[in-house]
Amino acid sequence: MAESERTLAKNTFFLYVMQISGYVFPLLTFPYLTRVLGAEKYGVVVFANAVMQYFSMLIEFGFILSATKTCSECRGDQSALGVVTFSVIGAKLILALLGAAVLAVCCVFNRNFRENSSFFTLSYIGIILSAFLPDFLFHGIEQMSVLTYRVIVSKAVYTAFIFGLVRRSADYMLVPVATIGSNLVAVGMTWIEIKRRNLIGRPKISIRDIFSHLKESAVFFLSRIAVSLYSTLNTVLLGVRFSEAALGQYGVANSLTNTCRSMLSPVSDSIYPYLVNRKNFALVRRILLILEPMIVAGCVLLWFIAAPVIRIVCGEGYSGAVPVFRAMLPLIVISLPTYLFGYPVLGALNRVGVANTSVIAGSAFHVAGLLVLHFCGRLDFISVPLLTFATEIVVFAIRAGTVAREYSARKGHRSSERKGDDA
Repeated sequence: MAESERTLAKNTFFLYVMQISGYVFPLLTFPYLTRVLGAEKYGVVVFANAVMQYFSMLIEFGFILSATKTCSECRGDQSALGVVTFSVIGAKLILALLGAAVLAVCCVFNRNFRENSSFFTLSYIGIILSAFLPDFLFHGIEQMSVLTYRVIVSKAVYTAFIFGLVRRSADYMLVPVATIGSNLVAVGMTWIEIKRRNLIGRPKISIRDIFSHLKESAVFFLSRIAVSLYSTLNTVLLGVRFSEAALGQYGVANSLTNTCRSMLSPVSDSIYPYLVNRKNFALVRRILLILEPMIVAGCVLLWFIAAPVIRIVCGEGYSGAVPVFRAMLPLIVISLPTYLFGYPVLGALNRVGVANTSVIAGSAFHVAGLLVLHFCGRLDFISVPLLTFATEIVVFAIRAGTVAREYSARKGHRSSERKGDDA
């Protein structure tokens, strides 16, 4: 195995360790919170977390993709890496101020926000702290072990806070406090490691550097926002339409589904910088041929055992989540090919624009579908997941079609070159 492939395998391993920790720790806190908080207060947590996803996307602004690519291209140059890192953090802080202003307006003019304004404020503090985590740096230079250790420790701290502080439904306000504590630990660990490894220099940055990264990442941000229109927006709209207790049922199914889907993202995350540098597209085909049949079989099994799984994981009182979870299972099936044919493959083919426009097209389709469901009186916990699956099909079809055309064009070009050589 070549050194580059050993590095890829190592980084994939660490990403999976990190992802598994993101699966194991929530499996401890998720059933605990559903039992201790009850469906109503758990619904508050679900609604606030969905809203915070938007603020998180605003602050992250797609830097995990744009800055990762930049760091990958200038790895080994401490000064250049320093410029990228501090410029992006500066940009994030500007965006955090904008987000704070938006949240304040929401808490003043919207009843759902106003009634839980303290909860939203504490949750937002945790989001601001994450701005100081330069994950894009470690992705770009392919040193995922640093992220893995930090994530495991911070999640362990969060879990300890949850079990130590949240004892009854009235303690739901302490859930974002646990996030703040864990993020403080994560920030401290990350910067101690950066300094210890001497990964970046201390360059002077300018406003021009900051806005340059904002401009470069804007298209990725729009893509992420577009994705949220058929993921997080579902929870927000259902939270406004239905009671907090009913949203708690949906939140349970959605959390289980997202946990399953998140187990597939390390493949995409680790292969992205690898493909940008090595263009080994045959590896993508091998991954799909091995993993996709296993994913389909697993989803079929989950369909039949959904009721006992939810009862065992979440406790009694969440039987309404069973049909919702079953409706969400097709999303797991299509996740891996959609991930891989997105930024990893299209980015390596210099067709990042298609990855972004596919999501925008999917968003338009999804919003149109939501409007149809709303005016037909069918906007509910079953129709929304099925619409989301249809949206994912649209996104995948656009990406797969572009990849197929690129492959055919390159194959034809190679064939022409061989004929020219023979002549």
